[in-house]
Amino acid sequence: MDEKDTYKTKRFFILTFSITWICWFAAPYLGDPLNSDATFLVLMLIGLMTPFAIALYLILASKSTRLKKTFFNKLLNIKLIKPRSIPLFLVLFPASIIGAILVSTLFGYSLDQFTIVEEFSFSIGTVPTFLILLLAAGFEELGWRGYAIESLNSKLNYFEATLIFGILWSLWHLPMFFIPHSYQAELLQEDFLLVANFFISIVPLAFIIGWFCKKNSGSILGAVLIHFIINITQEFFQVSPYTKCIQTVILIVIAVAFVLADKKMFFEKPQGQAASL
Repeated sequence: MDEKDTYKTKRFFILTFSITWICWFAAPYLGDPLNSDATFLVLMLIGLMTPFAIALYLILASKSTRLKKTFFNKLLNIKLIKPRSIPLFLVLFPASIIGAILVSTLFGYSLDQFTIVEEFSFSIGTVPTFLILLLAAGFEELGWRGYAIESLNSKLNYFEATLIFGILWSLWHLPMFFIPHSYQAELLQEDFLLVANFFISIVPLAFIIGWFCKKNSGSILGAVLIHFIINITQEFFQVSPYTKCIQTVILIVIAVAFVLADKKMFFEKPQGQAASL
């Protein structure tokens, strides 16, 4: 990237990380996470909305009419999503967890993991977990697909942009490990291997969601759909957290397969659109 483009990309990630981390690290200390008081909820919501808020600010503040039109088209145009691609992703993530459960039986884990859960594996105060999963998918992808990936891909090929983004995306979740009763906090209390698996698993997910977006003309709505499917799938069965380590391996295999099957898309030269970002 040239100096100007690098500055714009860094500005997005620095602002996003700074605001999110400040809010999320402060939330359990300034507010009451167990009872979800107003202070806690507001800080958590601001942190969650930050990727979208920063992306929207940078896009609206730009002088590029084309950039603005492109963003809102990707956000609102449902026709960008190709119907034939939906069944694949409705099946892909449930299949990955089912496959992981079956493989886990070779290591002594039970088929009882196929039991459908009666309640979610985590909670944040009194906020409905289903709502948390939906909002997380929406606000994250509005920022990631609305600006972050495009910014990186303007001067890097799609493989490099996705790899860098995947690493940054995983690190963005760091404060969640210190939010009482969050999914990440539960992992931290149990085993550091599970913490490492959480960070690693996000990278192949970045490639898989990225592939879907490219195949659907960059649809942000499509990305939100896939992200939400991933979130719900992870909570559907009573799966051992160690089985999810096996699922990560399966997701890595799937991501590698997508990259190898679509080398042109991932490795073609960037389009050089950074000037409009």
